[in-house]
Parts: sequence; C-alpha cells; structure tokens
Amino acid sequence: MTSLFSAELKAIIKKLLTRFETKRSSILPILHAVQDEKDWISPGDVLALEAEFGLSAIDINEVLTFYSMYRKSPPEPWRLEICNSISCWLNGSAQSIAKAQKHIADAKAAGKPLPVECHPVECLGVCGYAPVALMNKDRHLNVTPELAIKLIEEYAAKETPAAAKVCAAQFKNAAAHP
Repeated sequence: MTSLFSAELKAIIKKLLTRFETKRSSILPILHAVQDEKDWISPGDVLALEAEFGLSAIDINEVLTFYSMYRKSPPEPWRLEICNSISCWLNGSAQSIAKAQKHIADAKAAGKPLPVECHPVECLGVCGYAPVALMNKDRHLNVTPELAIKLIEEYAAKETPAAAKVCAAQFKNAAAHP
C-alpha cells in the first residue's frame, strides 16, 4: 500500500505521537498537520492514519465531526472565514459575510469564478478588532464589507497555495485512475 502522506508529514506525525501520553491525545495536532499539507482530510487519510500509525478511525472521525475547523471535502484554494460571534456581529460581520458571498456568487454567475469561498466562523479571539477574518491562516482585522471584497480580489490574484496544489493533484490523479 502506497502511503498518502509525504515523508515530511510522516515525520511530523511520528513526532506528535511521542508528545502526548496517549495516541488519542495527538489527533487534533495530527489532523492540523494533514490539513496543512493536503488542504483537507479525506476518508482515505483517516484510514491511512489508522493503518500506518495505529490511531482509531472512530476517534479521528469523532474529532472531524465535532470541530468545524477541519475540512472534510476539498475546498477552494482560498477561504475567507469571517467571525460571526457577538463582538464581530455587533460590528457588522454579517454584512461583510453577505457582501463577500454575493461577490463570489456574482463572479461565478458572470463566468469568472474566483478561487475563494467565504464562511462565517465562531470566535477568532481578537474581539477588540472586530470584525475579524482569516484568509486561510492570514488574520485580518476590522473587516468591513469593502475590505472583504478587497481581500477576495487580492488573494484570488495570488499564486495558488501549496496545499491547494496538493489537493488539486490528488483529484487529478483520482480522475485518471478510477
């Protein structure tokens, strides 16, 4: 069986398994590492973590279904996640989310889809600068609707992130070898 993980990722996983008292305790950081490299966590990744590292697929799936930060389907290369908790909501996050989602939908309807998706998320922990957003892992503060549109356009023009390239290649290979 060919491993789904790079040598670098395997080394990270092995190191994480030694940092915690139980294998189960290492699941969250391991899933972060997998997602950092591959952009999402596939059912095959879950099975590979069980087969190669002895983690329980049931335990992994419990974590995947509980936490919204883990992506269980292939995402767009860029993800604008805008906090919609109370501080951000009171400062206009709902308007920023709506404007960003409309901008993305309008571009798609015009035949010029953007490699960006936008989602509301729970607290990002920077309430003093609400509304707060993440574009992948880049934090942005005081995100007005206008700034949300600017971020979408700026990031859509950037080079595709490495993890998104891994994700796209994975699907290209799967399509070529059904």
